[in-house]
Amino acid sequence: MDPDERLAAAAGGAARYYADSAGLENDDILQLQAAVVAACKHCFHCHNSATSCQITLRRLENRIEIELALQGKEPPPGQDKPSWPGVDEVQCEAHENEAVLRLTKFVPPAAPD
Repeated sequence: MDPDERLAAAAGGAARYYADSAGLENDDILQLQAAVVAACKHCFHCHNSATSCQITLRRLENRIEIELALQGKEPPPGQDKPSWPGVDEVQCEAHENEAVLRLTKFVPPAAPD
């Protein structure tokens, strides 16, 4: 994904779809969507270059994960781990010459019918 706010909004829309299909409440859905947009913008501005980032969304049984990776970058030193409402866990990692920011939203089990 190129550093473009329209693409960040599209990623937020995809996260909204995942959250809706997981049965989350509307407020939780909107918060997750806003958090993904904010995380994308954070990654865009984290480094001074126009490096594109790779985004991966995963819907697992008990959670939704959004992973942003900047190839050829290391996480900026000395920065605090970001946090956003609507996200239960934020992880910042370095993997083989890339910086990875992972957002996790836990999904409660479905109520029995």
